Amino acid sequence: MKNDIKLLIIIRHGERTDRVGEKPKCGTMNPELTEKGKLESFLASKLTLEKIKKYGIKDISPNLIEIRTSPYMRTIQTSVQILKGFNLSLNNNNNILNKIYIDFDLRKRIKPEKKIDQNEFLFKTVDTYIQFDPDIKNFEFLGDKGDFSLEPETKEQCLKRSYNYFETKLKKNLEKNEKNIFIIVGHRGSLKYILNKLGYEITDTKNFDYCSQFFFDIKKGINNAIFLEKINKPNIDI
Repeated sequence: MKNDIKLLIIIRHGERTDRVGEKPKCGTMNPELTEKGKLESFLASKLTLEKIKKYGIKDISPNLIEIRTSPYMRTIQTSVQILKGFNLSLNNNNNILNKIYIDFDLRKRIKPEKKIDQNEFLFKTVDTYIQFDPDIKNFEFLGDKGDFSLEPETKEQCLKRSYNYFETKLKKNLEKNEKNIFIIVGHRGSLKYILNKLGYEITDTKNFDYCSQFFFDIKKGINNAIFLEKINKPNIDI
């Protein structure tokens, strides 16, 4: 059955360790999720599937879904937990979703006042990520993972990078891709600029909470995206 909708779902990562007083295991520049963050990411997948069904995509098979993530530990972990949640619901005859795509153009802004320790910043091999989280099994880098600068950015530079990514890479790839469900997991600041290009204005980033989700129909092209709805993070207390 041909679906009458093509979904783009924008998701912020889950709760990060350093924001609740925990010491990150994989470096202060690249903190991982808390256990609560992992759980809310896992439960977010249930909300995602409910909305996908609501919007009329009947065939929610894994081969129609693509998950893209920023190269940070917390966004990768969020993506992996979403993937796990999907597979528990969609697993039929071993037809599972088994890969996420790491897109370095989705990285967050490095603030000018930050002192960068490159040894604890971004990992460039699957094995390194797995050392910190055994749930991470399989991913693929998009593009050359060494083709970007680790120099700090102003807000204006991050906005320009994000807009350029939207216009030159994201738009071209998503419109030619035959999949029906695209999920982008990233950071509040940089995702705000992508949402702006999609026609959704965030005036207060404090309202862009962990695991918030934004749903768009891009059937008529990404420049003609139709905003469907925003849902907040799962209501959990552990």
